[in-house]
Amino acid sequence: MGTYTVWSTSAVGTAAQEALVKESVGDLITNLFPLDTPLQQILEKVPMNNVFTEQPVDSFGNITRTSAAFAANSGGTSQLARQEGATYSTTTPRYPARLKSVAEIQGLQFAVSDTDRAMSQYGMVDRFAYEALKATEEVVNNFEMAFWWSPGTPPSGSDLDSGGGTVPVRQTQGLVHWMAKSGLQRTKIGLGQSTFTDGHGNEFGTNSTALNLASSYCYDAAGTVLDDTMFKDNLMAQWYDLTGRQAGAMGFCGSKIKTLISRFALTANGNINDRSIDAASKRLVDAIDYYETDFGLVAINLCRYLNISGQSVSVAQSSGSVTVPYNEVLLFMQPRYFNIGVVRPVYMSPLGKTGDFEQGLIRGEQALVCRNPQAVAGIVNCY
Repeated sequence: MGTYTVWSTSAVGTAAQEALVKESVGDLITNLFPLDTPLQQILEKVPMNNVFTEQPVDSFGNITRTSAAFAANSGGTSQLARQEGATYSTTTPRYPARLKSVAEIQGLQFAVSDTDRAMSQYGMVDRFAYEALKATEEVVNNFEMAFWWSPGTPPSGSDLDSGGGTVPVRQTQGLVHWMAKSGLQRTKIGLGQSTFTDGHGNEFGTNSTALNLASSYCYDAAGTVLDDTMFKDNLMAQWYDLTGRQAGAMGFCGSKIKTLISRFALTANGNINDRSIDAASKRLVDAIDYYETDFGLVAINLCRYLNISGQSVSVAQSSGSVTVPYNEVLLFMQPRYFNIGVVRPVYMSPLGKTGDFEQGLIRGEQALVCRNPQAVAGIVNCY
């Protein structure tokens, strides 16, 4: 929009003070930069035909085969190899378990007086359009926050199509809770509990064998400093042993954790002045955006939703709970196993006039849909 000059009503001495009013175009355009709302940028959007959905777990393929499979037939030949014209065995239908996901509604209402709308101030041609853009941006950011941190609610009420009766307030379950709820149960307590449910009521106890085995992985650092040993031994190696893959995963963290990763990674690779001077640009590189370990190359991205100090959530386990500060999380995910489920996209509707005000409403109805809990892993409470 540019810079516009107005006059302040305050004065210092006898001189009227000139003030500059600045509004960045980047603040007005929703989702202009991917890292502003990373999950809404990288995850595929899929339609939801109801506020509650169930989908089969998209489990990782099991590569384990016994040695007997290669030399166990009467003729000493493999059980896997087949001759020409053979009759093939029938597989078991792959529908191991269902995962529940729930959509939530968010919205904001705004109003602009006829006087404000009639005037063109500070370079704004239409104050109503300006407020609509700002409200849209805020609703989109609120959804992104929910996709990271919302604890979720189980499907409730018998009338999920909202046709009548009591309509409950619904919350989707954010990515941190998809990771930490069953992941901390796995690492701190174990998978032997008969009943243990997440925010959507998905049963990860032994009463549901398939989901019990599909629990995510999350390591509680309990306030200790993140270093290369913790990164590799307590996260990457454990996640690889669980899933057999992690190369290409996207990592997210706040500035505190990103600084710790850069510090131990750069220190491990030698003196910075010997390695990181770019001769062409004379640029000093003191950051790690990709980390290649024995288990593959992963990306590490700053995320402003994991950079909020002074805030935390309590993740309940079958015995006790773990407090997770917002800015002490290092999280890795495989994006193909998560979606943004859309019942209603974020959109604006004019509400007409009330007195001297023109009103509008921004709202949407969406969910974070998980198709494989083991596609996310991380460390919490690392300092």
